[in-house]
Amino acid sequence: MRGTSARTREERTAGWKNIRMTAPSDRPGGAEALPERPSSPPAPRAPAGPANARAGFAPQDHGQDPPAGRPTTGAARRAEPAGPSAPPDAGDEAERAAGLRRMRIIATGLLVLAALVFVSMHVFTDVHGFWGFVAAGAEAAMVGAIADWFAVTALFRHPLGLPIPHTAIIPRKKDVLGESLSTFVALNFLKASTVAPKIRSARVTQRAGQWLLAPDHQDLLVARAGQGLEYVLGRVDDGAIEALTRNVLIPKLVATHKTPVLARLIAEIVEDGAHHRLVDLIVAEAHVWLEANPHVIDEIVAQRSPEWMPRFVNDTLSNRLRREVLGWVAAVRDSREHKARQALDRWLLELSGALAQDTSIARRTEGVLDDLLREEGVVHSVLDIWGSLKRLLRSAVLEDGGEVHARIRSLLDDVAVRMTSDEAFADRLNDQLATAAGDLAESFGAEIASVISDTIASWDAREAAEKIELYVGKDLQYIRINGTVIGALVGIVIHAFTLLLPA
Repeated sequence: MRGTSARTREERTAGWKNIRMTAPSDRPGGAEALPERPSSPPAPRAPAGPANARAGFAPQDHGQDPPAGRPTTGAARRAEPAGPSAPPDAGDEAERAAGLRRMRIIATGLLVLAALVFVSMHVFTDVHGFWGFVAAGAEAAMVGAIADWFAVTALFRHPLGLPIPHTAIIPRKKDVLGESLSTFVALNFLKASTVAPKIRSARVTQRAGQWLLAPDHQDLLVARAGQGLEYVLGRVDDGAIEALTRNVLIPKLVATHKTPVLARLIAEIVEDGAHHRLVDLIVAEAHVWLEANPHVIDEIVAQRSPEWMPRFVNDTLSNRLRREVLGWVAAVRDSREHKARQALDRWLLELSGALAQDTSIARRTEGVLDDLLREEGVVHSVLDIWGSLKRLLRSAVLEDGGEVHARIRSLLDDVAVRMTSDEAFADRLNDQLATAAGDLAESFGAEIASVISDTIASWDAREAAEKIELYVGKDLQYIRINGTVIGALVGIVIHAFTLLLPA
């Protein structure tokens, strides 16, 4: 079982070593990867300290001076966090196992030594005087060593393989211990009064801003965001968009009473004067078209006039009518206070009032809108718009040196500078983060802590015992050592006390 557990740990370790965090290779610095042992020594880190010990972002020295306008104070440098630590590997577990074996040998060696001394005293001496003290100390040392060996061993397995009651406590009670530990963590650690001050003192905003100041980190963040967007776009099926439009959106829109919304929209447009630009455009284009096509009025006059009307009369009438029409259109174009514009505004407001009520025009408009929504072309139009939007987003994401990437980097740079230089802004964000984290811990502490009990419950009983013993067994061997030493001292004291008693 020990060999199987060791192999399992080595397989999990090998899985960790396959994980890599890579940045696009075309950026300065190449790929960022977790250090793989023992191929090469890890990159030098900043000296460990309280700030670095709680770090969540990895500063990198790119051999460049900090850009202008960015903080370079000692406090800012001290706020640079240490990089993410690598997962436990086989080397770490092997070192722990070696330390556990070493302490077991020492503790067992003391027991053997006490036994040898005890036997020697009874074989080679008369166990009187000084030798009596030595024999008594060795005897008590053996008792203490064996008792503490039994106590330590009973935590993880049955001593000598004997099914003694109340032994192998961890394999038998691991689920109960996991629940107890989970409850203890939730009640004593995952509280707003505990989590919020810790988050606030960590100065997350300043450290995140310091990490974000590095151009390589900005590139990495933009690349990851682009990859995430590309992943989402690739997972959205056009068929799903069509089904959503046809089966959900259009039926919902048809079932919705639309004319009140349209009435409110028209009223808002008129009140804000947002329609004036459209009217300006239409009237200006009409004036240009009438000037460029004078024969249109000539043809209308010729068609409407009697056949006996002299030609010069038609020409005179056409010229006069053309001037009047062009003059009226020009007046409407040049004056927003023109009566025609005011009449249009009044008509639009009247239309808005009629649409807002249950009138015949509202019912007819509702029917027209429903018929338009039921047209097959609406679905095709939605799909065309979705396809164009998807292509636009993809082109913006894939264009590494494009305007979108440049704007995102500029925005990230501005945010990073403000996070590191504006103390009031950073403190507000830190307070909000601390409050949010405290509320989450307070509300979901039991659920968060349940990862402890769930993980322990998923372990095999023997594997759990071996894993826990690997991490705490070395310290528990000191109990055996202390039991041997204290037992010897107590044995000497008891022997001395018996000598003082009257015969």
